[in-house]
Amino acid sequence: MNRPSTPATTVSRNPSLPTSGDPLEMDLPERPLPALLLSLSFHVVLLTGLGIFWARTPSGTGSEVDRPAGIAMVHRMPDRDRYVDSAKVSEAAASENSAAKSGDVASAAAPPADLSPPIDLAGILSEISDTPSPISGSGVAGETRLDGDAFDSKRPPGSEGDSSDTTTMVFGVSGSGSRFVYVFDRSDSMNGNGGMPLRAAKRELIKSLNSLTDRQRFQIIFYNDQPEPFKTVGMPVQLMTGEEATLARASRYVDSITAFGSTEHDSALKLALRMDPDVIFFLTDARIPRLSSSELAEIRRRAQRSGTTIHAIEFGAEPVSPPDSFLRELAAQNLGQYQYVDVRSLGSRMEP
Repeated sequence: MNRPSTPATTVSRNPSLPTSGDPLEMDLPERPLPALLLSLSFHVVLLTGLGIFWARTPSGTGSEVDRPAGIAMVHRMPDRDRYVDSAKVSEAAASENSAAKSGDVASAAAPPADLSPPIDLAGILSEISDTPSPISGSGVAGETRLDGDAFDSKRPPGSEGDSSDTTTMVFGVSGSGSRFVYVFDRSDSMNGNGGMPLRAAKRELIKSLNSLTDRQRFQIIFYNDQPEPFKTVGMPVQLMTGEEATLARASRYVDSITAFGSTEHDSALKLALRMDPDVIFFLTDARIPRLSSSELAEIRRRAQRSGTTIHAIEFGAEPVSPPDSFLRELAAQNLGQYQYVDVRSLGSRMEP
């Protein structure tokens, strides 16, 4: 049988290839794409890592620690300066306003353990001599002596008859009515000049208390950065009847008071006004901090609503009163008298 013939295929050989019977070896072309992708992926990961590292690196010096900044208030005392953090004053003021609104202010009179005991007032009172009233309540230094006893009897002039109204005095400033509140500064500045301001204030307060009878009512509020009223344990803050036993307890309370801490006037005055008194005797030696215009306006509004007269007594260590004292404005706005007392003039009279 004849089979179709297959055309012969001519294979040309490269002379360089082996001619033996070994299998034919051929050079395959390189494939660079996977390596390129691998290199590209590596660089993307590397650059991403560096970006994250740079983003987390803190800026600035890195070694400096932020330091808090604040404002300090300086209280100018006759013999030293005292600095108070204004933030603490603001916190104290907020706390005191809350206490005044609740009407449940603590009345603990015990002094700190590191303070000296109060001066013996009995020896001080024995050296007091008569004092005339200030001329027209002007409060100009030199117009009157302020070291005398204005009370000659248990019932002062103006208290005769069935009326419960009476007239009582503090440093020559007189107030008439039947409901009295004494708001006295007990901050650390009252320790200046050898403690004379506090001793003089306590002396005059006891004199005024001793002029009251059981027909009148009273309250005492000593204050520094918080008001502390005189009260009976378990009873709310209120006006007390001026009966003999109550006045004796009040005198012991006054005797126990010491001066410490910073000063905040507003909450103490507002606490006093909550009791609707006829008269407030307000005494302080602190010109700083001042009562602001808004605080003065609010006090005036409350005083007008309760029919309260506010008398202001300012202690100082200068021969004349400061012309820009906010206490002048406080008294003028509330139908009261302003009196300035140079505490240095009381020194020789208060020595035993």
